[in-house]
Amino acid sequence: MVRLLVVQSMIGFPKMWLLLLCAVSVFAQNGTELREVFDYQSMPALSELDDFDKCLKDPEAVYCIVDMELLEDDTPLYQYIKNFSSLYYRNYKHSKLHRGVCGTQHCGLNFTHANVTDLTVDTLRECFNASIHKGYGLQVESLSVRYCKTQKDRLPIDWLDIIIGLLILLVLFVNLGCSAYYFFWPPQERGNRYLLAFCIQKNWKALKYGGSADGGIFKCFQAMRFYTMAMILGLHSMIFIGYGYTENPEFIENSYDDFFKSLLFNARIIVQIFFVMGGFLMAYKMLTYAETHEFSLKTVPMAIVNRWLRLMPAVLVVMGLAMTWVPHLGSGPMWDAVVKRERDICRMNWWQLVILMPNVFPFENLCLPQAWYLGTDTQLFLMTMVVMLIIWRWPRSGVPVLSVVMVVSLLIPFLQSYFMDLLPIRVSIFPESIRNIFGFNYTFYHAYVSAQGNWAGYHLGVLTAWFYHRAQNNKWNLGESWLLKALFFISIPVAFGTVLMGWDLHHREATAFESAIFNALNQNFFAFAICIFIIGCFYKCNKIYVSSVEWGPLQPLGRMSYCAMLVHATVLRTYGGQMRRSFYATDYTAIMLYAGIVCTTYLVSLPLHLFVEAPACALQKIWFSPKRVPREEKMTVKPGVSNVSVSTVSTHI
Repeated sequence: MVRLLVVQSMIGFPKMWLLLLCAVSVFAQNGTELREVFDYQSMPALSELDDFDKCLKDPEAVYCIVDMELLEDDTPLYQYIKNFSSLYYRNYKHSKLHRGVCGTQHCGLNFTHANVTDLTVDTLRECFNASIHKGYGLQVESLSVRYCKTQKDRLPIDWLDIIIGLLILLVLFVNLGCSAYYFFWPPQERGNRYLLAFCIQKNWKALKYGGSADGGIFKCFQAMRFYTMAMILGLHSMIFIGYGYTENPEFIENSYDDFFKSLLFNARIIVQIFFVMGGFLMAYKMLTYAETHEFSLKTVPMAIVNRWLRLMPAVLVVMGLAMTWVPHLGSGPMWDAVVKRERDICRMNWWQLVILMPNVFPFENLCLPQAWYLGTDTQLFLMTMVVMLIIWRWPRSGVPVLSVVMVVSLLIPFLQSYFMDLLPIRVSIFPESIRNIFGFNYTFYHAYVSAQGNWAGYHLGVLTAWFYHRAQNNKWNLGESWLLKALFFISIPVAFGTVLMGWDLHHREATAFESAIFNALNQNFFAFAICIFIIGCFYKCNKIYVSSVEWGPLQPLGRMSYCAMLVHATVLRTYGGQMRRSFYATDYTAIMLYAGIVCTTYLVSLPLHLFVEAPACALQKIWFSPKRVPREEKMTVKPGVSNVSVSTVSTHI
């Protein structure tokens, strides 16, 4: 009616203007219709899971996990999907769909299709092609079947399961036996050190009180460990939602626009706290060790063996369970994809962890991928040993050598990012990369988990130890320094500010120079702020800050953080693998997931610490208690450094 009145009122105008007005009217109307039709809900669901248990009640039923790629064409809907997915740094690739389908109910499969063949793939492709074409006018170009499950599908117990099970039972019985012995026949004096190493009562007491009752300077490190692990669990909870069959994937995609959720995607720089502490403790122990012991090239092999024995027992137990008994604990549509897959990878690539070099291999094929940190830290440990040997041999070279290493450690990630055209590390955690478990993500591999990408943070910890050691030897009273107090006060705001850096990079593509600057400086600004915070804690420059990291209940949680790092991914995998239906994500469910993962992780970490890690630390102290050099030789061990007694570092650190 409105258009008719407009036309009648313009009879006196030239026909050209009339045709132009009609064309604009039609175009505007069609544009409105396109905007109304093609929105997020117009696209096929990114992922869907049929009811797993309901499907497999039928003995003949087959349940399959499939991934498919839509055929590219000129239809308006596909062009909308293509344009939407082109913003890869914040959106999923919506032309790649993921389904858990009851093949018997929807596609006419039966138990003979459980062993995936070309016939199974062709049948499922025809089935999904028909349903997607009917619903959306699109077609399936390719389809891959991960696996198909039946009611009788069970993982058999093999010889490796039995061997690992017997070894773990042996460790358990040794702990229980030694604990019972000391419970019924408590020693009058110190007792047998080897039996005490496996005494649960002693290890429980050390977990609660060790390193805190004597007012040690490293008390703050335990709380920092716990805070770091808690924030890492927050990031990994979001990654869990992003990887799983989430009913509303827009929750993850919209998170990049949400101020608080976007912080989690840059929370990966929190791991720099571990590297700073690792560099500090390594350098500080070497500096104090060299004051009273001979420090030479012969020390390096002993330090490597010492480190391997400290880290490996807990790794072997977690890895052994992951490759044997954990896959027997449940079932679900995604169980094989996340739990059994880790079993198969660990049985193939276990040796990568044993040699403590997992970060140099493709991330998507790592056993216990969360243990990449151990490889990176070990490589930085070895590099720093060389630096410390040089400084010990030529004491006056300390400042120039440490300065050159600092410059090189910043320059390498800059040049690497620039010439390899890497993304900003923050952007490397984008939705489709999460889906692929960061496989084929060169930024993640070269800049995030590599030794060179984290060298500067580790070396800042070394510089902090060197500075603090000199302050102790020269008896500098830094606790009264107004400059240190001011820097200590702003260290936490600066650290939070670095987490915010690059927030806009999820909304645009960064240039190669921007990426290089970001990757070289972002996490190292954070690491520098943490170094200031550590020194301020040693000198107790701010009561509020110091109290937040010396609170008693946080100390045992910090001591369990190594075990928590090892087991948390298994907790997430088993939880996700047994989920029967798609996960609907909201802020509330995300918080509840996070809280449940934190609590479960630390509950599982407790027996691992008491039965494995604590005994290993005790045995390590027995075997590697160094012999002191004669008193008359102490002053000649390290020329140029006074022989000041410094409290030793607890093995729990």
